[in-house]
Amino acid sequence: MLCKEVQDYIASAKGLPFFYLIGDAEYASVLDELKENGISVVRMSDFCFKDDKFPSIDELIDNFRTSDVDYRDNKFVVVGLGEFLAIKGSAYADKELRRLKSTTLGTARVILLLRGVSHQASRIIEEDSRMKAQKRAYIAADTVTQVSILNTAPESGMVKNVGIKYLIRSFEDGACGLVSAATSLDLTNSMLRVTSLLDAYGILNATIKGFNLDNEIGTNEQWSRMLKEIKDTGKNMPALFEKYGIDEGIFDNLHEAITGLEFKNWLAFVYCKWNQEQISNLYLRHVVEKTVHFEDFKDNILTMITAIPHTDPVFRKMYDSRKRLLREFPSEDVAVFLKANEVDPEEAIYRFTDNTSYERKAIVKWIAHHGISDAIEYVYPALAAYLKKYNFTCPVLAPELTAYMDAYKKQKITNRVEPDFLKIVEDYASRYLYAQLPTRDSAIQAIQDKKNAYLYWIDALGVEYLSYIESLAKKKGLSMRVDITRCDLPTITKVNKQFYDNWPGDMKFKEKDLDEIKHKEEGGYLFTNDEDPIHIPAELAVIEKAINTAAIELTMHRCQSFVIASDHGASRLAVLNKQEIPYDTDTKGEHSGRCCALFEGCDVPFKVEENNYIVLSDYGRFKKSRAANVEVHGGATLEEVVVPVITLTLKKNAGIKIQVVQPDKIQLDRRKGVTLQLYISDTNSNNISIMLNDKPYAGTSNDGKHFVFALSDIKRAKDYTVDVFDAEDLIGTIKFTVKGKTATVNDDFDSLF
Repeated sequence: MLCKEVQDYIASAKGLPFFYLIGDAEYASVLDELKENGISVVRMSDFCFKDDKFPSIDELIDNFRTSDVDYRDNKFVVVGLGEFLAIKGSAYADKELRRLKSTTLGTARVILLLRGVSHQASRIIEEDSRMKAQKRAYIAADTVTQVSILNTAPESGMVKNVGIKYLIRSFEDGACGLVSAATSLDLTNSMLRVTSLLDAYGILNATIKGFNLDNEIGTNEQWSRMLKEIKDTGKNMPALFEKYGIDEGIFDNLHEAITGLEFKNWLAFVYCKWNQEQISNLYLRHVVEKTVHFEDFKDNILTMITAIPHTDPVFRKMYDSRKRLLREFPSEDVAVFLKANEVDPEEAIYRFTDNTSYERKAIVKWIAHHGISDAIEYVYPALAAYLKKYNFTCPVLAPELTAYMDAYKKQKITNRVEPDFLKIVEDYASRYLYAQLPTRDSAIQAIQDKKNAYLYWIDALGVEYLSYIESLAKKKGLSMRVDITRCDLPTITKVNKQFYDNWPGDMKFKEKDLDEIKHKEEGGYLFTNDEDPIHIPAELAVIEKAINTAAIELTMHRCQSFVIASDHGASRLAVLNKQEIPYDTDTKGEHSGRCCALFEGCDVPFKVEENNYIVLSDYGRFKKSRAANVEVHGGATLEEVVVPVITLTLKKNAGIKIQVVQPDKIQLDRRKGVTLQLYISDTNSNNISIMLNDKPYAGTSNDGKHFVFALSDIKRAKDYTVDVFDAEDLIGTIKFTVKGKTATVNDDFDSLF
């Protein structure tokens, strides 16, 4: 039922507008009543002459003044005006309402249904006695409006109809509560509450379920690209990640995923942020949490460990997690970490890893300047194994060699020659101590069944490496026998290679890299360029290669024994000592002055004459010879003369057959990894395991022949090689190929034709 004021107003043509102040509660019902009483609706939105242009009140007034309508039909209600004035602001609303209350509209009777401006309109009505006397106003009992606006950028695509026109039209239709709009017009003065989502991040944050990302982690351009891309996925973040092939598999090769400035690289960073709480790698989770900007992400992965003291209870867990994470990072990237790790030298050693050659060299340099640290056990296990004291058990000189070589290795790595050790060298030189050992050639001659033995000659291999070789052999499950022998003098190749030349058959190989690392420019190490012993990691790599070769040859049953022998050793300390003998001679020093051709009347105190050579047995060198690169041989110190003859065999070598079951069906599952099944003959053991990337995996079996291994850490499709163990004994090496799902599907498809 229309109120009496409205009924009285429309009963006669007054020519001035009627103010009807209304709230959300009655808006729809009052408008319906007006329509039912034959009052025509005029929309303020129809006076927006462009979709995103505010409507014109002047045009509204002219419309009524110029309308040629029948007297009986010229009753109108204007909707959308109050909300429009509210959007424009209090000052504008007050001004226009004051103008409208006194504006003649011809013969039209016009009801202004005003919502959102009750405060301004009430004040005007109260101040204007004529308006009250003419009964041209009505204030509803409830004029409260709870309308608010969510304004988004027109290009966001969140709102179907773009422009202020459609926002006002929504109000005209009675919309209340939160109303979405897309306008570029200024709404800063609005009396209605306005939430602006004019940038892509704001839109994503407001519309994507579970969006928990900070604005700072992306640029406006990146968020805009995400907004555009996510429209095609139903505004679903996991679907967006899937579209770009980003899933938990990126953690297996994070470097590849985040290296670059493409959208996909940034999206991989966003994936880490999105799934931060689910990241199992403790260090990566820490870095993801602390990293704000994508461009810092890779460097933070490399360097954030430097902010954690090694005494922190979580340090080792962080360290181990980081080391696993960085195994896929290329060596050149580590330069960023090395620079950051220089800041605190006392802490630096605890943070290095042995993942890259640069770090391995840096560890050696640190030791050379600061001394041996317990941290070496975990930062560089191979170096720790090298430095471990080897207890010689040979029939003669065992105590002397044990103490001597232990002291020698420590001085080699710390890059110094101790005066007390020099006295020991001279004492042993004066007593020709090495002469008590059997010759290398006699040990080689004693080897049985040479036709089934593989001879691996490592040029310049001395006994200093025995502790490292022993650790590698144990790791590979190989049985190791060592004969401690001496070579011929001078300790040069041309007088010590007959053991190789006379070896029967073709199963032999000469490894020259160790010798070239020590004293040839081809090795890439020059004492004049860097006096620190940074060549040691390369030496250890040569030896590891030899033991790996031994394991393969033995487990493939290409030989029954694998013999490692050497022509001579080498001395680092003779280079460090920089002692040039002040003795003039007509002959020229050879092999960096460690020996020279025999001549009469030589009264050098520490020397041996053999094979027409004068051989120095201390750390001196004759003049007129080129200085060594990093190590030298040719002399008669224990490290040059004493050489091992190492025989490696399988602990279990009884014709065991190992075979991969259904090798063509080994398929990658990025969540579970890979299931590998092996058939192993002639074993009754329940303690079968395989070693992959230094990690053991125990096998399960129901029949003692077929063993299943759950390789949960395999996340990439490629070729793999694993060692197979029965308890601690290496019994074989097998290779298998892991296929991705796509490859498997294609293979199945091809098999149909």
